[in-house]
Amino acid sequence: MHRVILTYSKPLLRQAVRGFWWRVVGFRFLVALALSAAALIMLVLGGDTSWLVGVLASVLVLGFTFMVALYVVHYRNALHKLKAMGNPQATLDASEASLSLSSGAGTATLPWSAVTEVWQFKSCWLLMLSKSQFVTLPLADVTPETAAFILSRVTASGGKVG
Repeated sequence: MHRVILTYSKPLLRQAVRGFWWRVVGFRFLVALALSAAALIMLVLGGDTSWLVGVLASVLVLGFTFMVALYVVHYRNALHKLKAMGNPQATLDASEASLSLSSGAGTATLPWSAVTEVWQFKSCWLLMLSKSQFVTLPLADVTPETAAFILSRVTASGGKVG
């Protein structure tokens, strides 16, 4: 069994949420919004007032709202969980069968099959449980052996590493 004491902070959570946001939104989404904005500007400057102008404007508003809401909701949720922890430390226990996290907010034990993917960033990993739920794993406290063990268990259970 691998046991690690993890330390969380607001800057770490900001980086984690920013990494999540970028992987979800991505460059293609931003390009699509920019193209929509360019088309809208061209139509408006050309005097067009058709339904297409309304559709493009709606796409821009909804796209921008989605981007902002995605970041704000996940960041606020992360801060709420950090506050609920009290002491910003958690204990990670990684065994052959499961991953367990314990903090002042409670304890959760998950089988490795619950981790569908690991998103690797410079200062942390996101252990993806679904498309919108993840566990932040600060790398500053994780030994290379524990990191390799986690990756091996996730891949052995059918999860992806990226």
